[in-house]
Amino acid sequence: MSTEEEVKNVFVAVHVGAGNHSKLNESSYKDICKKACKQALLLLKARCSALEAVTAAVAALEDDELTNCGKGSNMTVTGTVECDASVMDGETLHFGAVGALSGVANPVVIASRLVEEQKLGPLPYGRVRPSILVGKGAQQFCVDRGIGITDNLVSVAALKTFRHYSRKCLKSETTNCTHKLKKRKLEIEESTLSLSSVNQSPSADIPRADAIHDTVGAVCVDHFGNVAAAASSGGIWLKHAGRLGASAVYGAGCWAQNQMSDIKTGVAAVTSGCGEQLMKTLLAKTSCDSVRSSDNLTHSLANSFKDSFLESEFLKPCNEKFAGILLLRTVQNENREVEVAWIHSTASMCLGYMSGHSKAPTATVSRLEIDSLPGQAYIMSSHFVLL
Repeated sequence: MSTEEEVKNVFVAVHVGAGNHSKLNESSYKDICKKACKQALLLLKARCSALEAVTAAVAALEDDELTNCGKGSNMTVTGTVECDASVMDGETLHFGAVGALSGVANPVVIASRLVEEQKLGPLPYGRVRPSILVGKGAQQFCVDRGIGITDNLVSVAALKTFRHYSRKCLKSETTNCTHKLKKRKLEIEESTLSLSSVNQSPSADIPRADAIHDTVGAVCVDHFGNVAAAASSGGIWLKHAGRLGASAVYGAGCWAQNQMSDIKTGVAAVTSGCGEQLMKTLLAKTSCDSVRSSDNLTHSLANSFKDSFLESEFLKPCNEKFAGILLLRTVQNENREVEVAWIHSTASMCLGYMSGHSKAPTATVSRLEIDSLPGQAYIMSSHFVLL
């Protein structure tokens, strides 16, 4: 295989959440997806690993304040920013994640660092390298490796969303969220978290009315045929401080496994939606297990989504079940076949994808049929490419 051919047999797909994307902001979300795809393709064409590519793609999504991750993350009930992120390497099957991490603009980079360090083997005296770090321990991991911590991660849009829903919660008759909010309301209003003091960006003027969409993610295959997946999230607005979301949970937020044989294809998936529901169903792993040994990706993914999520015994008390999956399957024979599929029960899901042969990324916003009920119905689509 020539060098020119070699750098074209790569593929990446990204998403910016499953939720409710307003048509007003649709072009902005598509542009974010395209930018992330291009960033990943630069690395893939330079023969970087799938792990490096998905990390770079998600970091690009974290850097845009319109997304609910990194600098644009939703705020907790106490007015802080706490992020979750994870990566999985399909070649080594190592998994790395950080949860409830404050002060780090690109938490996915820390999750990827955890994977890279696991590759070094065990520590002296039988100590095991961590795969998941949370809170202050995750922060200390960053400090020990010279990664800066900052308090300036609150975006204008996130602060506006926080104030909006704080007032709504305070006015409600329920008491489960008002205890802390009453104490924090004046503190937030009088603190340095003013609209003039937080980060401004071109995205800051875009209204956040189309929230709530959650996790962002990326899946890809590199020129060696290795797959990887990465996810990142700021969590739901007014979440409890310390809440761990699906993006940091093994098998829930992302999953990746290389092809092992003709009947065990390469798979990588990332999920989005209601974190607690994703965790109870381990949706990323469940979806990959279903399609890995099937000849028909869309048929097996739809059945899995219906049986293991919408009709899951673990979600029986839930009248509405919100999730989205972006899944890639690759088959290496005389050629490399890649099929990417997406499915969601939310009102919409925005995603983009690009192959080494593409002149430009493709981005789309998938939406439920007009007469379908979010949380109960679903829609699915796919794209096939021969690399």
